[in-house]
Amino acid sequence: MSNTAISVKGLKKSFKDKEILKGVDFEVRRGEIFALLGSNGAGKTTIVNILSTLMKPDGGEASICGSDVQRQPDNIRQSISLTGQFAAGRERQCSHIR
Repeated sequence: MSNTAISVKGLKKSFKDKEILKGVDFEVRRGEIFALLGSNGAGKTTIVNILSTLMKPDGGEASICGSDVQRQPDNIRQSISLTGQFAAGRERQCSHIR
């Protein structure tokens, strides 16, 4: 079994004429804590959307636990969970604090 949890090599994505990802590379090993930091519009959400199979890259490769996000999207979807910054149900979770 590989020690690599997430592998991203040469990831590219454009929207219309705007190049958002210009060959992004990184690797996250199993058990490693990793943070994806950047300013607004840097491409963080685009990377997460590609890794979670919600968006296709224009170029490069990305895999999670050895499964390619483009060729094996079902494997990816079965092995990850994704929640956004504003997860549903937040009001209900905090209602007892008011």
